[in-house]
Amino acid sequence: MLEACHGVTVRPVTDALCFRCTGCGECCRKLRVAVTDSDLERLVRASGIQAADLVDWLEPGAVDMSGEPESFVELGQGRRLMVLAHGSGGCRFLDANARCGVYEARPADCRLFPFDVDAGRRPHRLELLPFTGCDYARDGHNDEQAIVLDDTARWRELSSYQARVASWNRGARHRRRLGKRVGGAGEYLKFLGLGPAHLA
Repeated sequence: MLEACHGVTVRPVTDALCFRCTGCGECCRKLRVAVTDSDLERLVRASGIQAADLVDWLEPGAVDMSGEPESFVELGQGRRLMVLAHGSGGCRFLDANARCGVYEARPADCRLFPFDVDAGRRPHRLELLPFTGCDYARDGHNDEQAIVLDDTARWRELSSYQARVASWNRGARHRRRLGKRVGGAGEYLKFLGLGPAHLA
């Protein structure tokens, strides 16, 4: 089945390039964004807010991370996923006009949303992530190469972060085997170099 996108007939796999954000802010209100140390470092620099105040910790059952289980951190209270903190109206950086208050420093997952890229295939598979709350327009002009580059940068940062998670988790499992205390969220952030004095 073919669809029309700004006057041009396209294959369904490239229909995602017609996406245009209408600024409804629903993704920022409803979705939880997993963050890496690189994301947090950018956000701390841009906002001046300490890393500990920028994150929440979700239990495995609270989020579907079946594609990225390596992002879960072993803390004293159990396995947790580090996500961008939400306030009562969604993401703490969502302003009154449904705009991101730290747009240039936003996490890599936010930068790529709502695109789902499989850059390992030729041609690239590019689709929109399923999110029913998004009232997007279909008259956009997205650059496939720019999206693929953003996806490549995201995976590079994520791979580096997951290596750090793996290192922390090995130490946590070792401490548990020895009957010793496993560190909490504050100690993990310190391990990442994002403790209270970081970037002061």
